[in-house]
Amino acid sequence: MSRAISRRAALSAAGLSAGAILTPAAQPPKYWTAEYWAEKKTGSGTVRLNLYRKRATKPGGKPLPVLFLVHGSSISARPSFDLATPGIGEYSVMNVFAQWGYDVWTMDHENYGRSSQTSSNSDIASGVEDLKAAMPVIQKETGISKMHMYGTSSGGIRAAAFAQAKPEHVDRLILS
Repeated sequence: MSRAISRRAALSAAGLSAGAILTPAAQPPKYWTAEYWAEKKTGSGTVRLNLYRKRATKPGGKPLPVLFLVHGSSISARPSFDLATPGIGEYSVMNVFAQWGYDVWTMDHENYGRSSQTSSNSDIASGVEDLKAAMPVIQKETGISKMHMYGTSSGGIRAAAFAQAKPEHVDRLILS
């Protein structure tokens, strides 16, 4: 079954294709990134939690405001907040906020991504304990004890419960 394509659509597609071929690819900005580990003590041992940090510039000098992104229960931190889509457009929330001058952090909760895989249930209470374990690492690396937090889906519940338990560490709280 053939579908007729309008002349306007064909010319538009040809123009976009020629433009893509003739236009040099824009160089994406370079970011400074680092990985860290926090440890959470549990009744059954130690859980290692992977933290990931992104900034527009290398640390040094005046500290930047810290934004901590808390993922939900469907997917780990980096695919949630630092999705790379070369040639398609900017889909990394971390890149956008780094460009805006934030020191952006995220973490894989227990049983997600690069963090320890355990037989434990990664519920909201466990997520709050994960965030508590991450705080000393962030404070040591940034010198900042209060951060902005953004939680999406059940990460919003984790972030809100953390803010309730540790209000001294949360400057602004954004829930989605």
